Amino acid sequence: MKTLTAGIAAAALVGLASFAQAGQLLSPPLPTNSRINIAHVAACWVFNSGTSSVTPQVSLFSNNEMSADFDTCSGKPLAGGHTCIVSGRTPDDSFVACKVTAPSVTKLRGSLELREDTNEFKVLVGVELQ
Repeated sequence: MKTLTAGIAAAALVGLASFAQAGQLLSPPLPTNSRINIAHVAACWVFNSGTSSVTPQVSLFSNNEMSADFDTCSGKPLAGGHTCIVSGRTPDDSFVACKVTAPSVTKLRGSLELREDTNEFKVLVGVELQ
């Protein structure tokens, strides 16, 4: 009887494991107060510090309309030891943030940078995803 009960409990735990939710990394919102006639570019960098590949979904979002102009992350496997990026122009006088979702984020690291859209691409501010 004890063996049967232990077997049922083990089967239940394995069954519940399929309901586990995906992990998430998120940045705090950064203000995009730009200087006159100089636009900003937001860049969300994601690094896989593990050895196996992970397929992250990475998005930049704002309280005003924004779209990513460059995306090497979303829907593509990110091999261990590799980095991907999502970037786009930010709306003026707004906020921008980055979100990374994957089946497991334990080996993923990320950052969000705001840069001036000039020849130098000077980094104005950067934060780590948590």
